[in-house]
Parts: sequence; C-alpha cells; structure tokens
Amino acid sequence: MLKVVSLDLWDTIIEDDSNLEEKRGEIRINKLYEYLAPLNISKDKIKEAYEKMSEWLFSTQKKSEKSINISKQIYYIFKLFQMVPNGPILEDIKMSYETAIFDVPPKLIDNVEPFLEKLKKLNLKLCILSDAGRTPGWALKEILNRYKILDYFDKVFFSDEIGFVKPNKNSFNRIIKEFNVEKEEVVHIGDSLEKDVLGAKNFGINYIYFSKDKINKIEPSGKNFDEIYKVLIKNFVVETSLF
Repeated sequence: MLKVVSLDLWDTIIEDDSNLEEKRGEIRINKLYEYLAPLNISKDKIKEAYEKMSEWLFSTQKKSEKSINISKQIYYIFKLFQMVPNGPILEDIKMSYETAIFDVPPKLIDNVEPFLEKLKKLNLKLCILSDAGRTPGWALKEILNRYKILDYFDKVFFSDEIGFVKPNKNSFNRIIKEFNVEKEEVVHIGDSLEKDVLGAKNFGINYIYFSKDKINKIEPSGKNFDEIYKVLIKNFVVETSLF
C-alpha cells in the first residue's frame, strides 16, 4: 500500500529559467565585488570566477554525488584570486548569496497546490527530496512558506542538509528511514530522468516521471499534475476506504 509521496522541487514544484538564475548571480557577484573591488579586481573577473565556480560545483556534485555547501562555493571563488575570506566577510557574502532567491523568486508550477491537497485527503505522507545547489535548503523552505505550501509536507530533505545529491542512494534512503516505511510504500515524482527516475528505480522505490512538454516514452508519467494524480491512483495501491 502506498504511504509516502516524495516530490522533487526544481521544475516539479517550482520552476526557474536561466534569466532568473542570472539575476540571482548578479546579486551574488555584486556582493563579492564590494570586497574585491578595493583589491583592483574587476566585476568581469569576478563574474568569470563565479561562472567557473558554478561549473565546478555541478560537475563535482555529479561525479561525487555529494553536496557542496555555500561556504565551500565562496571559498572556491576567493581561491581563484589566491585569497581566503575571513569569518565576518564570509558570513556577509554568504547571507547575500543565500538570500538572492528572495529578491528573484522562482515561480510555482501550475496546479501544484490542488494536487498536494488531494494527496493529503488520501492520508498520504508527503515529502520533498531535492538538490540545493547555489541556494540552501533553509531558503528554499522559506520560498515554499511564502507560497503557503510548506505545511503540506511532513518532511523536507535538501542535499545541503543530508550531505548527498540525487541519484545517490543515501538521498532516497533518507525517506525510508525518516518515515519508517518499506520501499514499495513510496513513490517519487520528478522531472529528471537521471536524478529522479533512475535514482528512484535503482534504489528500489516507485516513481512517476513528470514529463511536462518533453517527448517521452517513460512510464508511468504525466505532463501535468492532473495527469500525475490519475497515474498515481491507477498504478499504485491506495486503500479504497480512503476515497
């Protein structure tokens, strides 16, 4: 019997685009510039360093399947200039870095709240399992709170808090441990074939691919939350007494 529904965050619950992330990058670069400009380091050089750090961040996380926190990301940028930020400088940059998402928030995916509400009416436990990247888990929780959907979730798991990124099995195992359920009692929903679908499949839990507008041959899947809800009911065992 299905007991837990896990959802990815980025491009599943909230959606982003390169323009929004570029604006957040500008906020972070401007804060770095405050401290590096007096040392005759141009904003272009800082932007170049920030972009190099981002490439390193995602490629390293993909290879190691371990999360890299914000402090290490900032240290990496300073190291490119053969510098090390002291404690107060690090904390000031870190705060602007982490809160950039509040100035440039992502959008909520259409119809996500009615979908979550229907799942709660089935007495299912809900959680989020998501990578964090350049925005930490605490800030992402606040975004969900501002959209008034955080309370739908019984637990939230972000990579910077659990130490691993998807598709690492330790990420998915956190669901099993925290909810004290069997693998067959969980379904994970997400838009990434590598991280969400194959990650869940290789770990041994059920999955639904959030295909959206992509050409898709993966099943079970749904292009929107109405379809995903129907797929969930059709494919996974839920007690009929709950309806």
